[in-house]
Amino acid sequence: MESQALRTTSPLFSDIAAILLAGGASRRMGGENKAFIKINGKTIIQTEIEILEPLFERIIVVNNSFEQYAFLKKPMFADIKPGYGPLGGIFTGLNRCSRQYGFVLPCDMPFLNQEVVSLICRRSPGHDLTIPRILGHLEPLHAVYSTRCIPFIEKLMQRGELKIAKLFDEVDKLEIRQQELSAIDPSLRFRINVNTPTDLDKAIKMVRTNSPPF
Repeated sequence: MESQALRTTSPLFSDIAAILLAGGASRRMGGENKAFIKINGKTIIQTEIEILEPLFERIIVVNNSFEQYAFLKKPMFADIKPGYGPLGGIFTGLNRCSRQYGFVLPCDMPFLNQEVVSLICRRSPGHDLTIPRILGHLEPLHAVYSTRCIPFIEKLMQRGELKIAKLFDEVDKLEIRQQELSAIDPSLRFRINVNTPTDLDKAIKMVRTNSPPF
């Protein structure tokens, strides 16, 4: 695995909260909660939090099953407007994060890279959305959103829109180039999600063999 060399004794980003989205139904995983899948002896969400804690003084979890996540001892918030998927989760997180910005990510990223997260956050001041572009695609669930996005997201939801991409043209957006990200994580494994049993098998194999994802 790539080095997670960036370690701090106090949070680096006091004006940014980490927002973990943990409200999905995990249908492609057969209903098994992806956050609690263990890879290398730890649940994915525990691994994520360990990586995030040196960077953020506030980490919140957006979910609708508080009892399941109570062991994390993090602030938890239910969807303000249920039924809007990740877009609704971002809306809730930004409204509840108590910071000007929120770094948004899902609960199923076992190879989260602390240095990549730090890079994105360092570039975020003054922008509504700071987002990586990888292999030609924007990564909306590994990005920093300003609370200035809230009214734009609310308008999308009022129209019944579920696609986060519809927000991109409405706000000031800074894209982080793949070249910068691959300089930190050459195989770009930080962006891997565990959505299916096949994804899980690949992730476990990567841990065992330290192999790249491609």
